[in-house]
Amino acid sequence: MKGLIVIKILSGLINILICFIGVLIALYLQDWFGSGDTYSLLFWTIPLATGLAVSGQTILTLFRTRNRAFRILLSLITAGLISFGFVFLVYMFLGPWINAFSLPVFYLWIAGSFGQLLFLDWLLPKSDAKLKLTKIVLGIASFPLTIVITVIVIYAISFASSYLTRPEPETFLIPDDFEGKIRIVYGEKCGIDPPNENGRRVLEIPDNGVLILQPEFEAGIIDHEYYFVDSNGNRERIYPNYDTKEKSKSVRLGGSGSMSGAMPDGSSSSESPLAIHFTDLHVNNDNSKKLTDSEYALRERQIDSLTAAMVDECRK
Repeated sequence: MKGLIVIKILSGLINILICFIGVLIALYLQDWFGSGDTYSLLFWTIPLATGLAVSGQTILTLFRTRNRAFRILLSLITAGLISFGFVFLVYMFLGPWINAFSLPVFYLWIAGSFGQLLFLDWLLPKSDAKLKLTKIVLGIASFPLTIVITVIVIYAISFASSYLTRPEPETFLIPDDFEGKIRIVYGEKCGIDPPNENGRRVLEIPDNGVLILQPEFEAGIIDHEYYFVDSNGNRERIYPNYDTKEKSKSVRLGGSGSMSGAMPDGSSSSESPLAIHFTDLHVNNDNSKKLTDSEYALRERQIDSLTAAMVDECRK
């Protein structure tokens, strides 16, 4: 029994290893474009490998033939069908974001699943005894169930990790006549070391919307509070609203990003020590003079050049 468990665990590791090797090959052929997707791909490969480790033996018993070549062919076809179904299962969790992968996930999962099935077929004991229909049904049904449970467990662990390592709470003080994009630049030695107020880091946003900070950017579960502040220091609490068409007082958290910096070989990269790392927010404000669509778009475009100029001046 222990030997069977070890074989199944090793088969899952082989699936993950094959996918990882495939990722390295794909990234090399793409000049390492999409390397940021590696973690996410391996994250989703774990449930697939776990499901096959649990149900692979039952699946292989359906190949009742001693013809080795035919069993290999059936394993390849099965790996393709399983990977095709798994892509749709991942789509149920990620939605259209699955299309954001820069790696050929479908083919990588086929390769990993095929290798795992071959490993199981090679080492698991063979038997000509006919399995009961109920055992076959339960064995196959355990495959999607194991995948779903594994995904839930991984998400729970990831959430717990993010909660335990969550960034310091932040309070944003925004001029009461401000509207448009706010950009917070992190990790600049020349930047501001924000004060602390009741256990919260206070970020006072300047009129131009760009604030440069010393602290490094920290990912995790955020705890933000947003206030409009008038000339007398009076604060008015505003709240996040992710409706892009909403025009009332609100804040919409944008994405985190970076502006590439120069590398020693003359190229530019977000990994450069000179790269600029930031987070954006979008502020709607019915106190301000309303911007026309063209004025708003112009301000959005200008913030990149303003950020570069301010960071350059700060670093001097």
